[in-house]
Amino acid sequence: MGRQYRIGSTVTLTCVLSILLLLEGCYSTPPSSGVHFPIANGSHTLLPSERQRIFIWGDPLLTRVADEWLRSHQYLNTLIPPPLSHTSSDHQVALAAATEANAEFVLILEREELKEGALTQPNCGALFNINVDVRGLSVERQEAVLRGNAHYPHCVEHNDQTFQNLTCQALATAWGFRPPGQLEIPSHLACTAGQATPNR
Repeated sequence: MGRQYRIGSTVTLTCVLSILLLLEGCYSTPPSSGVHFPIANGSHTLLPSERQRIFIWGDPLLTRVADEWLRSHQYLNTLIPPPLSHTSSDHQVALAAATEANAEFVLILEREELKEGALTQPNCGALFNINVDVRGLSVERQEAVLRGNAHYPHCVEHNDQTFQNLTCQALATAWGFRPPGQLEIPSHLACTAGQATPNR
């Protein structure tokens, strides 16, 4: 009887340990290979022509990346105002500044840095949940005609590379060079002209 009890206890203990190890393995499983790619959304009803003057307004780091991105796509007539003059994200302020500069299109870039709320991580600890938003305004129409957004599903480091990657992905999606969603498209490819032609 005692021996049967010891065997039963050993089997039970082995099963419990196996289940605990299995559960631990489930929780510690690394993210899938695609999790490091941003999730991007965007669309447009109108794109600027390559001849139009584009006024780039917003966060200085993002505006620099956007200027490089636009130039790689043959938009060579860009204008970035001095950093201290464009702290507001208000559309009317941006449109007024663009009109004064004789620009025909305004590109507004903003970023958001949170310590929580990432899709796969509710709390970021030392990292950040970062979003980059892009909006395009037609000066003639006085309305938004383009939008883009990019963020990672997980918390990331707060550095220039993160913002560059997200800005390129948001712009590429807004322009129609890549479809929305989380795709295995390296951000350095989103920063170049690529091989697609956007639908105007």
